Amino acid sequence: MNLKIKNFGKIAEADIKLDGITVICGKNNTGKSTVGKALFSFYNALNDYKNKIDAQKNNKLKTTVRNYVSHSMNSSVSMLYTESSLEYIAKHVDRYSLDEVKEYIESIYSVKIPKDRLVALVEYLNTPEKDILNEYVYRYITGVMNGQVKNVLSSNRSQCYISGEIQDFKNTIKLKKYSCNCDLVSPIEHSAYYINTPFSLDILNEHRLYTWGSSVMSRNVIDAIQQAQADINEDSMTNIIDSVLNKKELEDVRKIIKKAYCGETIIDHEKYYYSENGISVDFRNMSAGLKSFALIERLLETGVLKKKDVLILDEPEIHLHSEWQIIYAELIVILQKTFDLTVLLVTHSFQFLESIDFFMKKYGTLDNGNYYIPDSTEKGFIMKYYGKNPEELKKNLSTGSFKIADLEFEYDMEQEDVEE
Repeated sequence: MNLKIKNFGKIAEADIKLDGITVICGKNNTGKSTVGKALFSFYNALNDYKNKIDAQKNNKLKTTVRNYVSHSMNSSVSMLYTESSLEYIAKHVDRYSLDEVKEYIESIYSVKIPKDRLVALVEYLNTPEKDILNEYVYRYITGVMNGQVKNVLSSNRSQCYISGEIQDFKNTIKLKKYSCNCDLVSPIEHSAYYINTPFSLDILNEHRLYTWGSSVMSRNVIDAIQQAQADINEDSMTNIIDSVLNKKELEDVRKIIKKAYCGETIIDHEKYYYSENGISVDFRNMSAGLKSFALIERLLETGVLKKKDVLILDEPEIHLHSEWQIIYAELIVILQKTFDLTVLLVTHSFQFLESIDFFMKKYGTLDNGNYYIPDSTEKGFIMKYYGKNPEELKKNLSTGSFKIADLEFEYDMEQEDVEE
């Protein structure tokens, strides 16, 4: 896949190859995370968008109908048995006249609805799909970017867009100040998961009331895990064939996770615990390093992470001991190979980058690596491509060591002058 970004956040322009593991390395505050947010937004705003639009229409219709039947003694029973009927109306409302919609709803609920009240509802349900999609995508990206979508260094007239080309099919999201326009050629079939903090895992054991301030990215990961676990709890017989097929593939991945996450996950009264040697610890009380592995473990064991999905990891090494950094690097590489994932990795760690490079050699995936360093321009940052060789990135990361050496030398010289 090729991801093109223009005047988005801090990015003036970027053309990113996403094939296997793509690594971005550079100084702080240079737009590295913005690339991840653009990729996340592109996938998750457009993924399964038709069902998202249908859901919007369904909710509007159900809310309107409930307002009229709320005083009925049997309204709750009626709603329970007619959900599918309402969904059908919402999806196919363009096939019926206003009178037919009115007659249908009244026949189900035995309630009279003023015709003028239905006019606005039918007009809403007949809103063109593209208009709803554009509004949904605009709000989604605005939420991801906390309202600051366009590059502040670009002119008001300059274009702002995210474009993704997958197998010769190109989808583009053009963004304006208060709107966007989506040009879709092919549907997005896979999901993206953005992990920039292991503390997202705490949400699993928090009351939803206390998680309203969580980022769109954190909520996306945790909502997916919670929904998948709820599906498993409701019907333990679901996905049996997929489970059988995945067990062999997951075995090698599990072995690596177990090098750090030695215990197991226990769910008790909808609370998540890490259990090892007979001792159970609330997920919220685990170390940040252990949470990093637990988050991946949950994505895998609930079946959330699927083949060809997108995994965005923003400085995953910062909460990990140096030994666990090596284990996590191996986990990323084998995950990518096993699930044919698209991985975007942002890192500041020389050791972590070396570990990624080593394990890509070990598992024969060196050809699936691409490396970038941000470069500053007067209009924002661009992403400079360094091919499939990480050596330039290693040099970039090693400058800190040289700086410390210089400081130590200066300090020693000053001490010698004092002694003299």
